[in-house]
Amino acid sequence: MRKIETVRDLRGEAYKILRQAIADGTLSPGQRLKETDLARDLSVSRTPIREALQQLSKEGFVVITPRQGAYVRRWTREEALEILLIREVLEGLAARLAVSSMSPQDIDRLDRHIADFENGEIDYAESDRRFHEQILRACGMKRLMGLIRNLYDGIQMFKVLSISFQTPERIRQSIEEHREIIKAFRAKDPDLVEQAMRNNFRHTRGFIAKFF
Repeated sequence: MRKIETVRDLRGEAYKILRQAIADGTLSPGQRLKETDLARDLSVSRTPIREALQQLSKEGFVVITPRQGAYVRRWTREEALEILLIREVLEGLAARLAVSSMSPQDIDRLDRHIADFENGEIDYAESDRRFHEQILRACGMKRLMGLIRNLYDGIQMFKVLSISFQTPERIRQSIEEHREIIKAFRAKDPDLVEQAMRNNFRHTRGFIAKFF
């Protein structure tokens, strides 16, 4: 993790760094978070670290136990499936809202995310992330975008999406699901777009339920 330079909001900066480290796996599930160690690593006092951990605890990324300390939360199978179900509903809504703002060029860009994987330029987890992120940005609702991104970080901690793309069969299936979403966008049919998006998450959830 990078050290914090001189800034006014030390708590906010510590929060952003720790949250990102949890999301990308630098701080792994179950790892103990010692205030003294984190303060040394980030070159700040313990106070902004403590405040950042309290905020992360409120958001469900950290567990703080009296007399035991703070730990990166371990996500259970049930929690991961629950998050995917919530994302199914919210991203279905986001996709529906995005229909009116997606130009033909935007829809072509969705196709290119798949082509970038098929050409070997990126792995499929990254292709999937770019695909969904583009649709999310097009929905135009900042609060909805924030809710979904918060859930996405939770999924990343559990490595669910990466796991679901470890088999060629699931990748092929996911590509077809994404093409159905693209087809629905080209038809400018909000009902069909939402249905196709929810279908994508439904299949991912089913795969994860079997995998674990």
